[in-house]
Amino acid sequence: MKRHDTPEKDYDLERLIFFSDGVFAIAITLLVIELHPPHDWDGTASGLIHHLGASIIYYLISFAAVGAFWMSHRFMFRYVRKFSETASWLNLLFLALIGLTPLANMLLGAGRLTMEVIWIYMGLMAAISFVGGILWTYISFASGVIDPELSTSFKWIMLLRLSIVPPVMCGASLWIGSHFGPWPAAAFVGICTLLSSRLHSKPYRTPRNESETGVTS
Repeated sequence: MKRHDTPEKDYDLERLIFFSDGVFAIAITLLVIELHPPHDWDGTASGLIHHLGASIIYYLISFAAVGAFWMSHRFMFRYVRKFSETASWLNLLFLALIGLTPLANMLLGAGRLTMEVIWIYMGLMAAISFVGGILWTYISFASGVIDPELSTSFKWIMLLRLSIVPPVMCGASLWIGSHFGPWPAAAFVGICTLLSSRLHSKPYRTPRNESETGVTS
């Protein structure tokens, strides 16, 4: 079986990973493009914060969401050993939804933050998480393309991180922002990001030598 860290890399698998990273990078870039000084800005820092404060918070929320999805995607394909056509189609659907994140973020800052807008944004996050969960479930439990020595607990932890953490983080932070203001929402995003980084399990059932696997934490 071809290993991820050997010269005999699967060419199609590498192209899938590079393409995926490009989509994530473009999505995050488009998020920040929408941030620009207002036409009536008075040139002061306080005036800039007053006009862009909420938009910056929405950017941070969306950035954290896309970042969380990218982290999960990175972990997913770190342990994939062979290319799969089915997984590639599921991955394309996952990326298509990731590409809609800048549009959803624009809706947050387009006007008053209503529950309808929050539900639209949440619906997209839930859809991304759902498709990502299907992708990981197929890769880890049904396809046979993943490292067979991965522990079952690690597979379930990964499914939890991908399917539950991002939509819960986004939904709760937007609700906090609509009721208590943008800065408490930003603090909540930071807390969720920290807690998510602590949510992990040992990948292998038995200790592995990092030089053997080519994997670092």
